[in-house]
Order: sequence, then structure tokens, then C-alpha cells
Amino acid sequence: MNYPESKKDYLEELKEFLAFLKNLWGILAGISVFFPFSNIFLNAIPLRAYGTDNGVFDQLTPYLITTIATVVTLFVVLVTFAGRSQFQNPRKRRAILRKACLSFGIGILSLLTYLVIHQAYREYAWEPWGWGSGDPRKLFAEIPLLITCVIFFSLLTRAFMLLGMIEFFGKRDARERSSQRSA
Repeated sequence: MNYPESKKDYLEELKEFLAFLKNLWGILAGISVFFPFSNIFLNAIPLRAYGTDNGVFDQLTPYLITTIATVVTLFVVLVTFAGRSQFQNPRKRRAILRKACLSFGIGILSLLTYLVIHQAYREYAWEPWGWGSGDPRKLFAEIPLLITCVIFFSLLTRAFMLLGMIEFFGKRDARERSSQRSA
């Protein structure tokens, strides 16, 4: 297969996949890409700067954390799509479903870890530990918060993407089998 055909096949599959994003699984997978941005509006996860209500971030800004989470999440989407050939094997779909469940579970555990670290940091950083405003030691708490936040968003997105791609390629394979039988 020469390069232009390969590129065309990739673009055709990407176009089909983007059209698929209109169905239920696709909507869930697509929305999860924007979970990091939606958190700014919903304030569901405590991600505020120090000096605001329940805000703890002094060294890292919430916008930086959200940006990193979004970039990693978009990377996960593209990596998941790049591995689309594994979805075409019906025997691998059960293993992919397990990966989706594992990603979802680890993502939720990461969120719980984030909340525990956030609460401990909020309660103990200033008075008991003596970390004042601008203290670089705050990075010892803020970097794990960054990591757990990014893991939560990216693995939640991965879980939905895997489920969506199982559905997409399952329906696509069924359409191809039916068109082959009718031909």
C-alpha cells in the first residue's frame, strides 16, 4: 500500500469515526474530552487558586492544570484512535472491554486520591506544616494533585473512547458482513 492510499484510508476512517461520534457512545466519548474544561464551569472538583473558596493552588494555577489535563486527554483520544486496528478483531473486544472498565476504575480511584490529597493539603499546609504563601514546598502537594487530576480525566476519556470504539467497529463490521452477503 503506498502512502497516499494509506493517508486516504486513515482520513476515511477518521471521517467515519467522527460521524459515529453522533451516537450515544460517541457523545459520551466526545463529552469526556471536554471534562477538564467543563470543570471550570461546574466547579465539581475543587480546583481553585489559593485565596478563593476552598482553593489550595498557590504554585500551580487551575488553568495550567486544566490545560495539561486537556492536552493529555486529547493525546489519549488520538492514541486510542491510532490503535483502531485492534478493534477490528472480534476476539479482542472482550479484552478491550476489560481495559475500559479498568480505565474507568483507576480513573475514579485517581479522583478519590485527588480529593484526599486536596483535603489534607487544605487542612495542614498552612498552620501545621508552616507552608506560607509562595512557599515552593507546596509543590510537594500540588504536583500529586496535578497528576491525579490528569489521570482522572484522561482515563475516564479512555474508558469512554474504548467503549465507543467497540460499538463503532462492531456496527461497522456488521454492516460490512451484511453488504458482503448481499453482493
